[in-house]
Amino acid sequence: MKKDDFNGLLELYDSLSPDDIFYRFMSFHKISPEEISFLINDKNHVTIVAEIDGKVVGEASLFGDGEIAVVVHPQYRNRGIGTTLVKSLIDLGKSLGMTTFKFFTLPDNIPMIKIGRKLGFDVKIKEDEVVAVLRLDERS
Repeated sequence: MKKDDFNGLLELYDSLSPDDIFYRFMSFHKISPEEISFLINDKNHVTIVAEIDGKVVGEASLFGDGEIAVVVHPQYRNRGIGTTLVKSLIDLGKSLGMTTFKFFTLPDNIPMIKIGRKLGFDVKIKEDEVVAVLRLDERS
């Protein structure tokens, strides 16, 4: 991720609905410039972006405990961008010695559930939450 992705991330988050923001952060709020700076600069996680023609169309973060969070611009969904971002984070995590990855979402976040299933996560759907875990053996 480049330092100049700041404006692209602001534009990405401005394009999202309140529900999209909730799926990404598990809370309703407008994303502040300080939160964008955190995504770019914080050393306790890694954030990557997907760009098309210089436009940031997706963002995904991997936290030290293996948690993954991802969001894709509404006009660029259903193109495999979210899957590619998650795959990239898993590969990055593996290179750092991580063997467990997870995400939390709501039962109606069907795109994230599909990504998890496609990539081999054990997806558990409860009444009000989804917990998905991918455990790699050390040879993977």
